[in-house]
Amino acid sequence: MGRFTFVLTLWCLPLLGEAFVAPSSATTHKNHHHRFDADHRRAPLLLPKTPFRSSSSQLEASPLLALTSSPLGSLGILAFIVLVHESGHYLAARGFNMKVEEFSIGIGPKLAGFQAFGDEFNLRALPLGGYVRFPENYDAETVRKEEQAAMKAVDQFTNEKLKDPSTKLLNVLTLGALGDKEIKKENERRQAELEKLRQLPWWKKLGKNKAAEKELAPIVGPDEVQIEFYKDPQLLQNRPWYERAVVLSGGVIFNFVLAFTIYFGLINMGPGLPSPVFTNGALVTSAPAPGAAANGILQKGDLVLEVNGRPVIASPSPSASQAQKGINAFISQIRATPEGESLKLKVLQKSASAPVELEVAPKRQSGTQAIGVLLSPNFVKSEVLKSNNVIEASKMAAKYTNTLIMDTASGLATVFSGFLSGKSTGAQLSGPIGLIKTGSEVVSSQDMTAVLLFMAALSVNLGVVNAFPLPALDGGQLLFVLFEAISGRKVNQRVQEGITGATLLVLLLISASAAVGDIENLVIGR
Repeated sequence: MGRFTFVLTLWCLPLLGEAFVAPSSATTHKNHHHRFDADHRRAPLLLPKTPFRSSSSQLEASPLLALTSSPLGSLGILAFIVLVHESGHYLAARGFNMKVEEFSIGIGPKLAGFQAFGDEFNLRALPLGGYVRFPENYDAETVRKEEQAAMKAVDQFTNEKLKDPSTKLLNVLTLGALGDKEIKKENERRQAELEKLRQLPWWKKLGKNKAAEKELAPIVGPDEVQIEFYKDPQLLQNRPWYERAVVLSGGVIFNFVLAFTIYFGLINMGPGLPSPVFTNGALVTSAPAPGAAANGILQKGDLVLEVNGRPVIASPSPSASQAQKGINAFISQIRATPEGESLKLKVLQKSASAPVELEVAPKRQSGTQAIGVLLSPNFVKSEVLKSNNVIEASKMAAKYTNTLIMDTASGLATVFSGFLSGKSTGAQLSGPIGLIKTGSEVVSSQDMTAVLLFMAALSVNLGVVNAFPLPALDGGQLLFVLFEAISGRKVNQRVQEGITGATLLVLLLISASAAVGDIENLVIGR
């Protein structure tokens, strides 16, 4: 089975905002980043709205960036991330002396290619994906023809047996149960006839065996077609489970290593790694509209420290993810407040030295409880992580990479659960168009630090997405391998292929939804 890896990271760009934004001032950050509607109008996802800047920690602009158009540079970054991911799969496979048919960067029509090491290397038209293609471990074309013939035989027999229109309709409504029952009865009859023939004296069977066995052969469905698998030890499917696990994990590992390398380089040899610092509180970033629940109670610049006696954010030094979760929880609490009841807030008002106790009663607005303000995590400053000590820099880079991996996984889980519950839409995600647009903004800034941070965050995002335990992704394929390691038997390959194909269809639908969201965002000017 050829294994394909697609760049599904394109959906999840809103989760990356914190990872590669180094705001030049607290004001810029408060005005343009991490804004959450305390009503209901937009989803609580991080999406940077200003160019990626790092001010004092900026690397000089690369001549290559100056000569490259922004969209082309954005596509080049994506293609490089794909190259790194697929190299992880390819090098692991070649290291185990497995056969590989093709290494491709991009999808769609072939633009250029060459042969090396007995493998085919191609560059394709759309750098939005890539794959390492392994040889099939069976004759797929022959099996396809046999399945078509089996389906034709089943349909022909069923149509002959179920001639009545009402019976045919009932067969459809029962998902073919009536037809299966007739096929089972016919196969039992044929088997009985065949046994009678075999019990005849040999002289009575002369010239009859082959013709009778062909005529009395059982009717099989397409899923019952026998497959003769190749036994070539160099095929991926015929290697020990632990070798296949390494090959499947190679792409994700290479993505994480790339991010770590970028962070280490910035910390140890570059201008440093910008890291935003948050503290407890939800910052009110917009004045309440007239008639809103918070009108006359909260003002722009107020900081909500507690809600009903509990801190908005429990940690005194929250990460970006913890700050985001605190704001999300506050918004959820507003929406869950019954009509007529109030929230008790401890608020540090703008320019005040001590917090005050206030109450606000959410009002129903478009079917949702709301207080009528925008909220933001309490951004304090942007620190620069810098160390000339290799060990210390490695620790910092590893911690930063691990935090980004955990935050991305958490955010991605929220995205998938939102789709399953019907609460998420394409407008809340960023697909290929949004990615290219955001990447173009980064490249056009000609700030090499911002470009590297964008690349690292995108690499982590791709690694996390592919590590998710969905059958069409690396993580899902790895689950099949681990099942084999634990149970001692392989998952039926045809069943695995069917599950993978169905899951891939769902993921493509989500990707299409994200693309629609990109177009909506472009139309409304987000």
